Amino acid sequence: MFLQGLVSLDEKKIRQMKVFDKFHFTIRRMSNRMILLFVLIVLTGIVGGGSLYRVYHVYYMENKLQGEIRVDIQDLAKEYLWAYAATSEADRTEQLEVIATRLSELNEEIDELAAIYTGDEDLSAIVSDLEKIESYGTTLSGMFTDGSSSEDTYNYFKETLYPQIKIVAADMKAVRDDSQESAKQQYYGSVIVVVIIVLFSLGIGIVTTAFIRDARRKLTASILDPVTELSKASDAMAGGMLDIDITYKSTDELGHLADDLNESTTVTKKIVEDIDSTLERMAGGDFTRGADNPDLYKGDFRSISDALEDIASKLSHTLSEVKESSAQVSQGASNMSQGATSLAEGATDQAAAIQELTASVTTVTEQTKHMAETADSSRVKAVKVKEDAETSARKMKLVTDAMVRITEASAEIESITNTIESIAKQTQLLALNASIESARAGEAGKGFAVVAEEISTLATQSTEAAKNTHQLISDTMEEIRNGNDVVNETTQALEQVQTSVEEIMEMIVETGDMAERQAQSMQEIDEGIAQISNVVQSNSATAEESSAVSQELSEQSSNLNDLIGRFSIS
Repeated sequence: MFLQGLVSLDEKKIRQMKVFDKFHFTIRRMSNRMILLFVLIVLTGIVGGGSLYRVYHVYYMENKLQGEIRVDIQDLAKEYLWAYAATSEADRTEQLEVIATRLSELNEEIDELAAIYTGDEDLSAIVSDLEKIESYGTTLSGMFTDGSSSEDTYNYFKETLYPQIKIVAADMKAVRDDSQESAKQQYYGSVIVVVIIVLFSLGIGIVTTAFIRDARRKLTASILDPVTELSKASDAMAGGMLDIDITYKSTDELGHLADDLNESTTVTKKIVEDIDSTLERMAGGDFTRGADNPDLYKGDFRSISDALEDIASKLSHTLSEVKESSAQVSQGASNMSQGATSLAEGATDQAAAIQELTASVTTVTEQTKHMAETADSSRVKAVKVKEDAETSARKMKLVTDAMVRITEASAEIESITNTIESIAKQTQLLALNASIESARAGEAGKGFAVVAEEISTLATQSTEAAKNTHQLISDTMEEIRNGNDVVNETTQALEQVQTSVEEIMEMIVETGDMAERQAQSMQEIDEGIAQISNVVQSNSATAEESSAVSQELSEQSSNLNDLIGRFSIS
């Protein structure tokens, strides 16, 4: 049951939830599994990272430091031998200083190792052994300077100092073995823990995936199934089917919607049945009331009940008015019969008067036609006069345009003479300059002076001719202006004549139109009188027919009263 709760949802429980609660409940459970999976992944990273950190910063550094200590111990033994083998005091002194530095480095490396070492070996013993090496080294260094023999010095190194160095080297090997064993245990332990966490994470992932698949299926079903059923019911209602039954039951929004839709279809079905029975009753002729069950019509359905009530009331009122109108028609038919007799008598008198009126109208019509023909002839002549006046005006316009063009040509000629006069003045100036230059040239310029004098004479003549031309053009322009004034006055006079002719023509045309309209009106009057005569002549026969129709109308009115009597009206 617990495992089933891990990988699946309670379908009955989620079915009864609100839509928001369905999603909230499902997402919350998925979130819990995802959070647990995330925590396991983070824990895997922490364990793996911690193991790597410990392997490097503890076991790797332990192994590194013990190796360096072992190398330095071996180097220390070599350096003592080099100091022993030194051939000069300076070399020995230098080597002893190196030995002192090496011992200091060993002490620092031992301190670093002690700070991170987590194995079972006793580092205090190693420190004590290293102190002995330092003490034995000091004694050996003294033997180099106190006059001890080389044999004694070598024996001391071989039997006392070097064995102690081998002890420290052996201790470092033990530290190495212990560190390697601890690192191996740490590695296997970390691997086991990581594998366990990964397997657990994989299990959680599988459970989460199964839960998501199940949740998706059940959540979709909890929403889609009722929606599908409601959609089918709505389609049925849209197709006019009201006999539907929605089986979905739940406390969520869709369940309430299903209940409301069931209730709505039930009420609508009752209203349709009531409308059917009401209309069937009205079809049978009973308009004494509207809907049979008006209490069913609530809200927007109230307008249907009001409409049925309004139909019954209006039809009942209309039939009552028809019944009253039928009685009035019967009475009117009787009166119509009496009026028809009087109408026949009056029609005979009207016929004689209309014949006399027809003869008078015929005479007036002939006179009006003659007047219209005379007006039309006058209009034709007036149109001819108007056209002649327009032709004269156009010709005077052409004369005016020609005078304007002559004026423009004269202006251009005057411009040309001005140019000639300007050229003559320039020529005279050039002739004067030529005379001056020829005078300067002396005898060689006499021939050129004669030519310059001739050119000056020619320029003077050109100037005089230009002045004469100016005078002639001025006189011509004056005459043209006088001619323009005369043409303008003539044009204005013709335009005034044309205007007067147009006004006279309009008056003649208007008189002709009036005569034609009067003739047409008289013709229409003549035709109207003829129609009146025909009408008067037929009124007598119509009056007799009306008497017969009134009798038949009385009989139809009686039949109509019988038909209305079949309806039940208020």
